Amino acid sequence: MSMSSNYSGGSGPDFNLSDEILAVILTDPYDQLDLARKITSMAIASRVSKLESEVTRLRQIMYEKDRVAFDLEEKVSQLERAYQESESRLKTVIDENTFKGLRLIGDDCKENGQ
Repeated sequence: MSMSSNYSGGSGPDFNLSDEILAVILTDPYDQLDLARKITSMAIASRVSKLESEVTRLRQIMYEKDRVAFDLEEKVSQLERAYQESESRLKTVIDENTFKGLRLIGDDCKENGQ
């Protein structure tokens, strides 16, 4: 920035402040700095508060997603158990039918004299 943009015609700095603000602003530079520090602290506190609210909201979303994931994992586990039980029953039925079939073949062979 050039010096001419910071100063207005030699009458002092021009910070583009409205007349209302200039009418109430403190004249002592140290008081101005103290006020600026307070305003900055308020702005930071406001921002921190908003960020904390956002963190709380995001944690709630994360908790809900974790709960859904847990429920889905539980369903998968139940389905895997049901699959294993069904597969075991199927193998048992196949083994029984195979044994019955072999026994019938053996009985036929005995009847036919083979």
